[in-house]
Amino acid sequence: MTEQNLQQHLYDLLAAATLVSSTDDDQITVPPELVDAEEGIDWVSTFAEAGVLTDNPGVVVRMKDHREFQVTIVRSR
Repeated sequence: MTEQNLQQHLYDLLAAATLVSSTDDDQITVPPELVDAEEGIDWVSTFAEAGVLTDNPGVVVRMKDHREFQVTIVRSR
């Protein structure tokens, strides 16, 4: 798996959390904190999509209360 593959999988997993509240699919389960109406995940994007100035792959996660997190993927071995 490459860093870009991991970035895409992480993006997909976090983006699925934003869909949980709008679907009745019982097979999608995520921690309740991620779908909380006031503090849950609002949107997810890759560093490239968000315009983050780095060559590292990663994702930006913005919460509904406007907190924002950047998760950088760095291969260690």
